[in-house]
Order: sequence, then structure tokens, then C-alpha cells
Amino acid sequence: VAHDNGVRDGVEKGREDIRKNRSFDARRHEWYRDGDRNYNSRYGSRDQYKVDYRNGFNVGYEQGYRQGRYGY
Repeated sequence: VAHDNGVRDGVEKGREDIRKNRSFDARRHEWYRDGDRNYNSRYGSRDQYKVDYRNGFNVGYEQGYRQGRYGY
């Protein structure tokens, strides 16, 4: 769940950065830095959620940034 949430959020922020003509930098985003967006205790430990979320965010951010740049 954490990885999937991170991917979705990363895509959104990657596309946003392209629209705003920003450089590639997933870590500028608060969602990435916090790492616990949409966390629920049912998902297990918050620390592990953060690791999985950030990994997913990086994947999604790269996809969203690339898609936004090349018009996918």
C-alpha cells in the first residue's frame, strides 16, 4: 500500500514540477520528506511505511516528470 501511494503521489508531483518548469528533485516535496502521507496503523510500522512510500514516490516522480516532459 505504501509503495502504491508513493507512486501515485510521485507521479502527481513530477507532473506538477514539469508544469511549473522546475528541475528534477523529488526531495523538494513535503510529501516525500514526511513519507507518511495516507498512513494508517493497519499498514504496520510507520517507519517501514515511510521507506516503502519514499521508494514508490521516487519511481512515480521519475515517471511523472518524464511523462510531463515528453507529453505522454
